[in-house]
Amino acid sequence: MSSPKFPVIQSLDGAALGMMLKGEKISHLDFMTDTHSYCLRHPIYKLRCAGWPVLDEVRPGGIAKYSGRRTHYKVYFIDPTKLISLKKELGGRLDKFITAVDDLERRIRNEH
Repeated sequence: MSSPKFPVIQSLDGAALGMMLKGEKISHLDFMTDTHSYCLRHPIYKLRCAGWPVLDEVRPGGIAKYSGRRTHYKVYFIDPTKLISLKKELGGRLDKFITAVDDLERRIRNEH
């Protein structure tokens, strides 16, 4: 099996991967809060196509205001045991990617 390909750090894919590599389970609302972009579905699709083992889990939401139906949403993550094997496989590249994403987020916050 070939190693997954890293996305560009300054991209929505990079932001999503950075969050998941830190062990976070992210929803669309988490992603929107962090990146100011609502569309998480496409970055997840692109990460999966690049070989990242992104899993999803459906969680119950609240009750829809107008229809009265129960809602649900997905959270996306990388299994913790898979994260351990990725760290062994990719070595320092994984840590460098996480650090680069964190540095970028810190610079963006300081600019605003």
